[in-house]
Amino acid sequence: MNKLIRKAVRLIKAVASAAALVLMIGLAAPAVRADEADAKNMLKAMSDYPAAQKTISFGYDTNFEVVTEDHQKFLLASSGPADLNRPDKYHATRSGGFARVEAVFDGKTLTALRKDTNVYTQVDIPGTP
Repeated sequence: MNKLIRKAVRLIKAVASAAALVLMIGLAAPAVRADEADAKNMLKAMSDYPAAQKTISFGYDTNFEVVTEDHQKFLLASSGPADLNRPDKYHATRSGGFARVEAVFDGKTLTALRKDTNVYTQVDIPGTP
């Protein structure tokens, strides 16, 4: 019985110490606040930078979830790089377990190629940049 009381006291001390530490950290942290104008300025600065770039490259990961009639879920993952050259060039590839696809836009025509079956399509896209 004596051991049980000692264990309970140790547990209570540990919980109290942890709670005190969390409380001290929470009270010591400075409160940072931004008014609506500051928030709008920050958001505008964040969006102005990528908007001013002539070329943008990035990699991406995507998941496509399929649910069967038996309510089984399949998650199809794929990833790839994408390149954008303004005003009118785009190139992206996607690779995964069930797809190896490439898309190219040259300013007038969008071409999509499925590499594993060697099937492609082209669509003319009118307009100006």
